[in-house]
Amino acid sequence: MMGCENRYNGIGKAAWGYFFIYIDFKINSVSLLPTFVGYLLFLSAINDLREEERELELLKPLGIILAVWHGLNWLGSFVGVGLGGMWQVADILIGMVNLYFHFQLVTNLASVARKHQPEGYSLDAELLRYRTVQTVILTALIVLAYVGEWIGTFGTVVSVLAVVVYLVLGIALMKGLFELRSCLREEGAGD
Repeated sequence: MMGCENRYNGIGKAAWGYFFIYIDFKINSVSLLPTFVGYLLFLSAINDLREEERELELLKPLGIILAVWHGLNWLGSFVGVGLGGMWQVADILIGMVNLYFHFQLVTNLASVARKHQPEGYSLDAELLRYRTVQTVILTALIVLAYVGEWIGTFGTVVSVLAVVVYLVLGIALMKGLFELRSCLREEGAGD
């Protein structure tokens, strides 16, 4: 029963983590839904799911790096200072760490879905599709951040479209994870 409860809690934390990643409301420049909270939720989800997917443990150091980076950015926003844009190499490295972290996290979440989804469901395939599109969009946004000014208005339009698709994708990803969590609740009730 403890395994079912851990899976249920872990998937829920991952879904809420994506809420903090994808949704942002600000007062002045301070986020009311800070990104670092999403990474703390991911780290907690990794703890809950580590028996289910052992590879998740490998993401912990990257999750800590991302949580600290975004936490420092959030603290800096209170005084109008952010780490993003200060060091181009750091921005690129954080972007790559972010890409890998989310690619692997969603891959592992899809593996949990494959093992525990009811017959006839395809949550695993759905999560893998979201993962692939998310990776492509994140890559495009990273590239556009550096070449967008060279390509002018076209770059701005493409960036805005990519952000809209990214947001819609995030909502769909959260929906898929909450649906998986519901399946896990039913699985736990059946035990």
